[in-house]
Amino acid sequence: MLTLNLCQFCKSMDWEQLLTGVFNPGQAKLERGQVKCGEHNLGTIRSNRDTCEVCKLIGHVSLTLKPWWPIGEFLDQPERIECAFFNGRNRLGSGLLTGSISQMQVILDQLFEEFNPNYSSVNLVKQKFFDSLGEHGALLEPAPPTGEPRKNNSLNRLLVLAGLTPVTASAQTFIQLHPCLYPLPTVQDYAEGTAPSTVFPTGRVVESEVNIQLLKKWYTTCIQNHGATCEQLSWLAPAGVWPRNLRLIDVTRRCIVDAPSQCSYFTLSYVWGSEENPLQSTTENLAALHTPGALDSHPLPKTIEDAIWLTHEMGVNYLWIDRLCVIQDSAADKAIQLPQMDLVYSSAALTIMAASGTAVDGLVGVKETPRTIHQPTARVAENLSVMNVLRLDDAYQNCVWRTRGWTFQEGLCSRRSLVITADQVFWSCETASCCETIAFEDFPTTVKPGDSVWQVLSGHPVFGDLSGANFSYGELQSMVAAYNKRQLSVQGDILNAFAGVLNRVSRDSGHEFYWGHTVSCMFGLSLAWVNVVWCYDVDLPKQKLAARRREVHRVVPVEGQSYDVPFPSWSWLGWMNLEGLGRCIPKQVNVAPELNIMKLDIYGKAAPLYTGEKLEDLHKVNMYDIDASTSAGWKQDTTIPPHLLHAGGIFRDSGRLLFWTSYAELETREGKIYSSSEPEVEIGQVLHLWPHQITRPKGRLSFIVVSRTLDDFRYNDVRAHRKLYLLLVEWVDREMRVVERICGAEVDETAWVNESGREWILVTLA
Repeated sequence: MLTLNLCQFCKSMDWEQLLTGVFNPGQAKLERGQVKCGEHNLGTIRSNRDTCEVCKLIGHVSLTLKPWWPIGEFLDQPERIECAFFNGRNRLGSGLLTGSISQMQVILDQLFEEFNPNYSSVNLVKQKFFDSLGEHGALLEPAPPTGEPRKNNSLNRLLVLAGLTPVTASAQTFIQLHPCLYPLPTVQDYAEGTAPSTVFPTGRVVESEVNIQLLKKWYTTCIQNHGATCEQLSWLAPAGVWPRNLRLIDVTRRCIVDAPSQCSYFTLSYVWGSEENPLQSTTENLAALHTPGALDSHPLPKTIEDAIWLTHEMGVNYLWIDRLCVIQDSAADKAIQLPQMDLVYSSAALTIMAASGTAVDGLVGVKETPRTIHQPTARVAENLSVMNVLRLDDAYQNCVWRTRGWTFQEGLCSRRSLVITADQVFWSCETASCCETIAFEDFPTTVKPGDSVWQVLSGHPVFGDLSGANFSYGELQSMVAAYNKRQLSVQGDILNAFAGVLNRVSRDSGHEFYWGHTVSCMFGLSLAWVNVVWCYDVDLPKQKLAARRREVHRVVPVEGQSYDVPFPSWSWLGWMNLEGLGRCIPKQVNVAPELNIMKLDIYGKAAPLYTGEKLEDLHKVNMYDIDASTSAGWKQDTTIPPHLLHAGGIFRDSGRLLFWTSYAELETREGKIYSSSEPEVEIGQVLHLWPHQITRPKGRLSFIVVSRTLDDFRYNDVRAHRKLYLLLVEWVDREMRVVERICGAEVDETAWVNESGREWILVTLA
């Protein structure tokens, strides 16, 4: 008879049902989509460590519990703390539900439904229909090929939460138990193609050295089996479009070469770090680096050396690395290469992402670069064990690579990614997501852009970060906000390091962009962007405040020499430390602009921002009887004088805007705007730019109108208001009417009309 090293409580758990069976067969009450399976006292768990494998695993991890309410004061009294087991279920792959609707859109629709019981949508109707099918046992996945066993289309998980009895689903989660076969298979079992058959993705033993055979299997499976899904993405450049002046490393001859047309190559995404006299391509040594064996004559940083070796082992002959394939002391070459980084990465067959350390630290687990693996397990049934995978992606979440500006678009613009962290390697392409610890290879693992990442695969955010890129226009605001939380060593790179994302969104959606803002719809509205940041008083000294970016951007015209332009104040690109950036990417709707805003060249001549076709409305617009007559009280002729118009030919951009607008000076105190005729009557407010503890601009300040207020962020539709978006500006040159943006503001339209000191001026917004 089988004897398991389990305590009485753990023996009473039906492990096979909880981890591999039908989820919640008894239809118990759900808490946050989970079923509570019992509570076990933490003091008892720790006393059972020598006799129960599960208690040993839980007891060890419990030493890392956070001192959070309500258990913080009892961490030295474990007998006061209960550990509750919650059983949940995540989806594997893309089923009928996922192909029809977005999980995230359903969540938003459900939120709208809470506030408005009469609210409905196609998404909600589909969701309720699919839920009813599931409740009656209907399978929402296609049947497997004839002769093959049906595998689970969901993955059961068992979370352990610590709290005070009765423990609720909002308590502190400190363990995620994942099902594993017993005895545990190894990575080598799967790399050799002899993987044990199982109906669930088992955990497996990972070695200290990365198994290159497994990585090759991931890569070749995608190349051979995934077809157009991974090769012909909607956001890729048209067939035949190739990066200009592309250089690559020949990993066999170990030298720099001019890229053969349409060759297969890898790219490396990494953090440079600090090195003394690192080897780089320069105008002086470029010819020598083209000599076969040239890279053997120079010591290379460990990460670069490991990447060259790994590329060769994966069967690919070429590798792109920025420091060797871009001429680092050539402004002309950088002006060509930096704006086309999206093309460089998206044209590559695979990107190796060094998500651990910097250039000198090596690819962890590759080519004798050491790594430490810790995989505590516990046997719970004859053929079943459990492994704690809660921290599966911690090394990825905390790596420096995720904080750097350039790596943001490098990750998004890669068709296939091999992410090497301190203790785990992850694979991602449009069709599949894999990792070393969990054997996902034989299961559907597609993660859709609209998925809630905690409800798919093992629920780890890494699978959402690395899943197929979503370059739809609707996702751009979140990408801009995420990018602004990254760090740049050279502040002048702010546009180049994001240009690839804008290029891909433009390719996918048809939008055109100008200094990070869409000019295809509601450009004026985007000028009133906000930066909403909050911090405790004690953290204020460490909080980086929004400040103007004073570096310059190098513009490369179609013809003629490149030149430098300051980053404009009106664009989010012209500011640093925008950790709460929002409302800079308006919804895609066509609303006639109040003002005729044009772009200026370096000679002071104006040209239209956008001359393309009108894009389709993606949202409903409710103007609430507001039309052209509504603005008649403050608006006059917006026509730019003919002598100021660009006559055609090459447009040498200055980053400045020219337009007629309504201007006034208003009294401002503590973030509020007051009427000139009635000094105590509040008529508007200054919009967010700094934490609330920072003193807002005050006194009699200058404001200009940029747009009607169109609320496109609080609702699913766009709603017009009888208010105006303003910019609080400072004068650069009063005589020439040149101003710079300080922050946005909003004011009541009627109150603005009643301001006696208003002027209608032709202003240049720098």
